[in-house]
Amino acid sequence: MNNHRHNRRFATTVVVCIIVFTVVVFMFSPFFFMRELIISGDINVTRNEITERLDVDFTTNLLFFNTRAARSRLLENLYIADVDFRRELPGRLYVHVRERRLAAYVEHTPGSFLYIDERGRVLEVRSFTSGTRPIVVGLDFTRFALGEVLDVPDAGAFTVATEYALHIYHHGLVDRVSYIDVSDMENIRILVGYIEFNVGNITDAESRVRVIAGILAEMPDVDFARGFVDLRETRGEYFFEILA
Repeated sequence: MNNHRHNRRFATTVVVCIIVFTVVVFMFSPFFFMRELIISGDINVTRNEITERLDVDFTTNLLFFNTRAARSRLLENLYIADVDFRRELPGRLYVHVRERRLAAYVEHTPGSFLYIDERGRVLEVRSFTSGTRPIVVGLDFTRFALGEVLDVPDAGAFTVATEYALHIYHHGLVDRVSYIDVSDMENIRILVGYIEFNVGNITDAESRVRVIAGILAEMPDVDFARGFVDLRETRGEYFFEILA
């Protein structure tokens, strides 16, 4: 009787071991290798960089893919705000990237520009701008750190600067605007070529930028003209002075 029980236990143990071994071998088999990588989101960071930071290829086993470590590597790129992963076994990996939006360039020193998002986070520092956002001057700050929000004593000045910068971008004026000067919050100045637009404060910022777009559309040679436009009047009226 004891031998029979012993043999039955042994047989059960052998069967369990075989099953466990089979499952483990199956889990580590090419069946769970990644076959398809689907990246989505508002992608400005290149797909190649995302793939490199994910550290995946077609021998990556999705059962054991460490999403926490991959997320940490991706967030080292300051343009990436967050990442979501979804595994569709056996071989499909979905990666959804949410990026920070470049809002403006802030002049730090002559020949040095901070690339900032709309919250004021410094995304990178370069000696040039890529020309896709306006340059902001007149912000008073003493320090900055990559990945941190710009330390501006007057937070309102930064809010105003980024709002005007985004309106300028949306109205397609980025290539025309030289800078936005917020050194005087009641006399914000936008320079286009040699014409200075005084837009006053943040009130009706979008409509003021729309007026600038209309003026520029009617003046094909505006980049070569010298002048001053006073847009501080909120009723849609403005004063335009052409300088010699």
